[in-house]
Amino acid sequence: MAEHPEAAPAQAGDDRPLHTHQDDKPLLEALPLPAEGTFVDPKAKKKAPAGEAGAEPAVDPVVARLREAFPDVSFDPVAATADGCPIVTVPAERWLEVARFLRDDPQLGFDYLSDLCGVDYKDALQVVYQLRGVGHDRRLTVKVNVSKEQPEVPSVVEVWPGAGWHEREAFDMFGVRFSGHPDLRRILMPPWTPDDVFPLRKDFVDRRPKRERKVRPR
Repeated sequence: MAEHPEAAPAQAGDDRPLHTHQDDKPLLEALPLPAEGTFVDPKAKKKAPAGEAGAEPAVDPVVARLREAFPDVSFDPVAATADGCPIVTVPAERWLEVARFLRDDPQLGFDYLSDLCGVDYKDALQVVYQLRGVGHDRRLTVKVNVSKEQPEVPSVVEVWPGAGWHEREAFDMFGVRFSGHPDLRRILMPPWTPDDVFPLRKDFVDRRPKRERKVRPR
């Protein structure tokens, strides 16, 4: 029986497919395919089943529950994150009411605020909340839009006490005022910072002389 000849080493610029030592199949064809469901490309668009072209995507259970409890609020759900976390937008004037429901509803139980941050989109500001539940693995991202002319949103300290520190940071960096916060004051910038200075806004300009911008240890 003749021995299988060894393939000549590939040279720079050689566009021949790599081969295995067992057969002449290209290496990528010889490798086993991953099991179904082990990887989902977040950029890939799912095709509707046969006969269901144009069908509406399934509504996330969390979004469905919110719509059931607040039929007058659209919530403007958007596509979930790559790892499946649903995202909804809540009007600022309804946010405190919705926040209490998200925490207290037995079907939802989002009793833990893991993060809160501000975002500047030039024309408007946004506060983004990341919610979880201690007793389950559900997650939810909530976005609340606020105008730059009147950047105010209800504080959720009474719902999630840990929000106090996050809200102070969003106030300090973006100028968002959280009505009802028990101690809304700057947390990172020094107390003598001018009232209209918010360093993470896109329109912020540091007008200090360059020699004063470097922080010197005391």
